[in-house]
Amino acid sequence: MTPLVSGPIFQICWVVEDIAAAEREFTEKWGVRRWLRLPDIAFGPETTTYRGKPAEYTIHVSLGYVGTQQIELIQPVSGQNLYTEFLEKCGVGVHHVAWVPDDYEETLAEAGRRGMPIVQQGCAGMEFAYLDGGALGGYVELMKLTPEIRLMFDSLIDD
Repeated sequence: MTPLVSGPIFQICWVVEDIAAAEREFTEKWGVRRWLRLPDIAFGPETTTYRGKPAEYTIHVSLGYVGTQQIELIQPVSGQNLYTEFLEKCGVGVHHVAWVPDDYEETLAEAGRRGMPIVQQGCAGMEFAYLDGGALGGYVELMKLTPEIRLMFDSLIDD
């Protein structure tokens, strides 16, 4: 069977309880030189689902790079979502890896044909969908980046 996605992992994400403390730790121990903090990102039920139902929640996000590897930190602020669920079940830790497939819609359709459920999906400047990691645990995020979001991400990479 052909892999659902190919190419390098675009992003590795940790769900955290204190985003400022997590930024400091990644900077001191893992060499992330700078962070782009995006506080209070709100997701609404008109564009977001969680476990198949409309969802409303707010998160803090920080983005940084180690070389060309994007690191994302997410701190849930309000509402029930995949991040709060993860913290309740697992505590702080690696939540997902993300790929940016060439054909986002077709990759999502193929995931459905393969019985890989979407557990959270939405749009906030870019489209995203989380697939259940199954027996391996965690999640896989598929991302559809706009040219503007890709440019913002690229500007964070240290040369």
